[in-house]
Amino acid sequence: MPVSPNRDVTPPVSLLLIAAALWVGAAGGGVAQAQVQLFPPLETEPTASPTPAPAQPSAPEGMSVESLDSVDAEAVGAVVDPSEALPATLWTGLSRATVAALIDGLPAAGDYPAARSLSRRLLLTAASLPPADSDPPVSVLRARVAALARLGFSADAATLAQTGADALRDPQGQAALAGAQLAAFDLPGACATAVQAATRDASPFWAKLLAFCQAVAGQKDQASLAAQTLLDMGEDDPLYFMLMDSITLDLAPEVGGLTAVGPLHYAMLRFADAPVPGDLRDPNIALLAARRSDDLAAAEVAALRGLLPPGDLADKYLAEKFKESALDTPLEVLDQISPAGGRALLYQVLLRWEIPALRAEAVATALDRAAADGVGLAVAPVFAGPALDIPPSADLLWFAEDAARLFYRTGHIDRARAWHALLRNAALTDTAAAESDARLWHLAMLTGETGTALGRSRQGWEEAVVSGARDADRGRTHLAFLQALIAASTGAEAVAGEAELRAAAMAAAAEDRPGASALTLDLLDQAASAGRSGETAALSIAALASAPAPELSPSTVTAVVRSLRRAGLQRDARRLAVEAAVLAAPEPRSPD
Repeated sequence: MPVSPNRDVTPPVSLLLIAAALWVGAAGGGVAQAQVQLFPPLETEPTASPTPAPAQPSAPEGMSVESLDSVDAEAVGAVVDPSEALPATLWTGLSRATVAALIDGLPAAGDYPAARSLSRRLLLTAASLPPADSDPPVSVLRARVAALARLGFSADAATLAQTGADALRDPQGQAALAGAQLAAFDLPGACATAVQAATRDASPFWAKLLAFCQAVAGQKDQASLAAQTLLDMGEDDPLYFMLMDSITLDLAPEVGGLTAVGPLHYAMLRFADAPVPGDLRDPNIALLAARRSDDLAAAEVAALRGLLPPGDLADKYLAEKFKESALDTPLEVLDQISPAGGRALLYQVLLRWEIPALRAEAVATALDRAAADGVGLAVAPVFAGPALDIPPSADLLWFAEDAARLFYRTGHIDRARAWHALLRNAALTDTAAAESDARLWHLAMLTGETGTALGRSRQGWEEAVVSGARDADRGRTHLAFLQALIAASTGAEAVAGEAELRAAAMAAAAEDRPGASALTLDLLDQAASAGRSGETAALSIAALASAPAPELSPSTVTAVVRSLRRAGLQRDARRLAVEAAVLAAPEPRSPD
C-alpha cells in the first residue's frame, strides 16, 4: 500500500537524491510532453485533463464552478446544475476539524442513488467554512478532493482541485491534487504536479509517482533503478513494485493475492493493462474491474453500488451476443440463459422492436425479473430511456402501473403522471385500473403531486397496498413502512387514524435487521434539529451505508428521511423515500 504523503517523515538522504534526480530528469526530459504524446484519452472510460488554473475558476463544458465572496480560498465549488447545490451555509455551527472529520469518514453511499447524489453534491457545493482554529489550519478542500477521488467521483475531484488550486499549494494539498489527477487518469497532470511538489517534499509518495512517470515517458532504465532503490530502502508496496517490473521489464503482471488501493494503484493498473486484483474495496479499482469484465452479473452489481453508470451497463447489454432466433423469440429462451443475460436480451429486443405492446412486454418482464434478483434500482435507469418512447394508450392499460412506477423512481415525473392518468381515466369502469391507481398514490404524493386526482387515488390506498402483495402479512408490513416514510418526508400528519397507528405500533414485531448505530442516529437527530444541513447529509449517508439496502432496517431509513426534511433537504428526503418505497415493495400478487 502506498505510503501516505501526509505522514510526517524525515526522508533519508538517498530518498532525497532519488527525488532530486527524478525532478531533474523530468524537468529536462519533458515527462509531461512525452505522456501527452503517448496516452490520448480512452473512449471507454472517463478522463479529465485539467488545464493550469486560470485567474477565475473554470470547468469543463456542462459544469459550473463557483467561489463564495469570502477570503477563504477553500470555499469553492463545482456543480453540474446550480439548482442541485446544497445551501452555502451547510457547515454553519461546526468547527473546521469537525467538517473535515465528517468528510474524511464519508463512506460509499450504498445502494440508494439518492444517497450517492447527495454525497457528490455535498462535496462539490461551495460553502462558507468555519474560521481556522489550528496551526496549520485543517484543509477542508483537501479533504473534499480526496473524498471525491476515494468515492469514485474522479473527474469531479480533478475539477474541484483545479478550481481550488490556490488553496492546495502545501505538500498535502499537492498530494490530494495528484491523487485526483491519477484517479481521473490524467497522467500528464499528475506528473507535472509531482515534478513541482518534489522540489519541496521528498516523501516516498512523490518518489514512487515520479518513478512511475519516468516509466510512462519511456525512460524504463531510470524508472527501474529508482524503483529498485525504493525497494532496497524498505518501501513496502508489493503491487507497486510488481507493476513497475511489468512496465519497465515487459513482464506479465501477476496480481494474485495482492491488494489495490488508492489512485496510484488505479492509474498503474490501467496503464499497464494489468488484471485487477480480487479485493475491490476501492471504488475506482472496482469500476476498472467492472468495465473490463464480461461478467454481466458483476456489471449489474457494480451499477447497483453506483460504480458503473447506467450508460455503461447498457453498453454491456448491447455487447452481449445472441442468436437471431433468440432475438426473434426472447421470452421463450429467458429461462435457458443467465438472469443478467436475459435482461441483456430483453434490452436488445426493446431497441429492435417497433410494436409498442411488444416493447412494453420487454420492459415489464425485465423490471419484474430485476426486482426479483435484487438489482431493480440498477436496471431501471437502463430501461427507462428506451421506454420513454412507448406512448401511453388505452391498449397498454395493463402496462400503465409498471410504467408509472418505473418513471416515478427514475425521476421522469411528467411521463409517470401521463401513465398514472391513464389508470385514473379507466378507474371508474375498471376495477384493476382503480387498484393500480390507488397503489401508486404514495409515489405520486412523494414526488410533489397535488389536486383532486391525488385525493381520488388516496381512496382505497391501504387496502390496495395490502391486497396487491402476494403475502398479506408482507403487504401490511410494507404499508406501515410507507405510512412512516410519508410522515417523515412530508412532515404531515400520519396517513392513518391515531388509534389505528397506536394499535399497529403495539402489535409490531421488533426489527431484527441491521441498521445504523444508536450514536449515529442520535447525532443525526441533533444535527437535523439544529438545522445543520451538511452534518445531517453526511450522517445520513453513513446511516444508509450501514447495511445493504434490502437488509437495512426500516426505522433507519425512516429516521434518515425525517432528518433530511427537518434540516431543509426536502428534495433529497423525497427522492430517498421514493427509492425506499420501491425497493421495499413485496412480491406482487399474480394477476388472476
